[in-house]
Amino acid sequence: MKYFKIKHIALLLAVASAPLYTACDFMDCSETDYYSKQQILDNMERVEQLATQVYSYLPHDFCNTSGAMQDAATDDAVHIYESSAIQRFVNGTWSANYTVDDVFGTYYNAIHDANFYLENCVGLTFDEWKYSDGFENDFKSYQNYEHEVRFLRAFYYFELVKRYQNIPLITKTLTQEEANEAEPVDAATILNFIISECTDLANGKLPVNYNNMPGGTGNLQRATKGMALALKSRASLYLASPLYSADDTQKWKNAAQAAYDLINEAATLGYGLDSKYSNLFGATNNQSKEVIMCRPTGASTNFESANFPMGVTNGSTTTCPTENLVSAYEMKTGEDFSWDDPEMAKNPYANRDPRLGMTVVYNGMAWPKTTPVEVFEGGKNGQPIKNATTTGYYLRKYVNNNVTFEPGETTTSQQHNWILFRYAEILLNYAEAMVNAYGDPDEKGPYSLSAREAVNQVRDRGDVKMPAYPVMSKDDFLKRLKNERRVEFAFEGQRFWDLRRWKELDDMQNIYKVKVIKQADGTIRYTKEKLATYTIQDKMYFYPIANTELFKNHKLVQNTGW
Repeated sequence: MKYFKIKHIALLLAVASAPLYTACDFMDCSETDYYSKQQILDNMERVEQLATQVYSYLPHDFCNTSGAMQDAATDDAVHIYESSAIQRFVNGTWSANYTVDDVFGTYYNAIHDANFYLENCVGLTFDEWKYSDGFENDFKSYQNYEHEVRFLRAFYYFELVKRYQNIPLITKTLTQEEANEAEPVDAATILNFIISECTDLANGKLPVNYNNMPGGTGNLQRATKGMALALKSRASLYLASPLYSADDTQKWKNAAQAAYDLINEAATLGYGLDSKYSNLFGATNNQSKEVIMCRPTGASTNFESANFPMGVTNGSTTTCPTENLVSAYEMKTGEDFSWDDPEMAKNPYANRDPRLGMTVVYNGMAWPKTTPVEVFEGGKNGQPIKNATTTGYYLRKYVNNNVTFEPGETTTSQQHNWILFRYAEILLNYAEAMVNAYGDPDEKGPYSLSAREAVNQVRDRGDVKMPAYPVMSKDDFLKRLKNERRVEFAFEGQRFWDLRRWKELDDMQNIYKVKVIKQADGTIRYTKEKLATYTIQDKMYFYPIANTELFKNHKLVQNTGW
């Protein structure tokens, strides 16, 4: 898959009626960055930069919340440092005055930039450029920017609605006074807007790929038909989920159709499951046929330094997977892992779902190179070393062990691409929607694929090869499917939102660790123990709107409980 290099530009338009507030946390702004509106619209390169600017707001979660991953606010992980704002999600200190991950203003800035482009930069002819070299190709690209920007606007609305619920739907540029009077609409209206935009964009507006666009394979990631279909699938699934709807069969059918639209065209669109799960999280994951959309963050060693174990040169720990997550991985036979089984408890990492070892670092694993990790008490990577894992585990997914900080070896930065959509999600979205719509995991409805068959495709990839789901009831299937999403998408930003849309936050109240003891005879004893109890309240299904935003716009309505 190709990716689009983000250009961070500062285009501050000197137009009182339509100010463009750029994201200056991405860049340094100076007086040389001021252009008049007409100077922008007469210059094809500046118009291109304006479209590119809308991409710069795309999110990633490489320790992006006060140095933590969002999964550290779920039952899948804890963040080792108590000073991180991520702790507010679970320790009772989260409030409208004490926010965390507050992106309300950020994404409305992105939407403002998109609206400005769509109002002012569509339909231009660039008459003074017509006889310049390469104009025809450049103009062909320009004609597509309108559709790319509309997709990005829909994406940012999804990021807002899943956090804040009822929010203003703004599709034109506003003055500051108008923005401060914008009234919220309900979440269903926002989600339906996203679905409608994606439907239209996928219907002949966005290209399947950029092979026939100027630059061909030299084009880096830009919005495609597949991305629009993927966002439509996710938004449709959320709209049908318990947090947003009563049990509405038609909404589940709509969600199934949205996912199937992409599945049915997967070959044409160039998507499919990667034969190797391990291919999805390295430096070249953007090239995998499974990745529909990703956010490149450039070459660095920051994520490795943050997540290599204590005791490894330059290791800082930060993200510690929990025993809750580790216990969710089945045995290789497909049966549940259980600490009550003495044989399983004796060697808890043997004969497990292979995705466990590709996601989590556990005691005895050779990591990050050939030396086994020692997380047992007194081990070189365990307690009581300051900031060593408190759960008995370290993070492996997305951590690139080609990076080394060892003395005498060369430290080489590696590319990191955060996955925003991949094909496995579409299959599991389809499975969830189908079984809720038709009540039977083997029902195909009007399609060629059942819910059970969709899940089994994900489980059957080459380096996973977990047993196929057997015939089972709807309730049993949904329970296993939720677990499948958990292990398949661990540390990909899904669990935090899945627990909310299912209205199952209570499931993450009790957090467990594994206590690892090296006994006198050299054998290792593993024991599951409670690590923490989180403060869970119903108000946490949506974020509080910051009081600063409520002060600016009195028509905003605070979410219940905040």
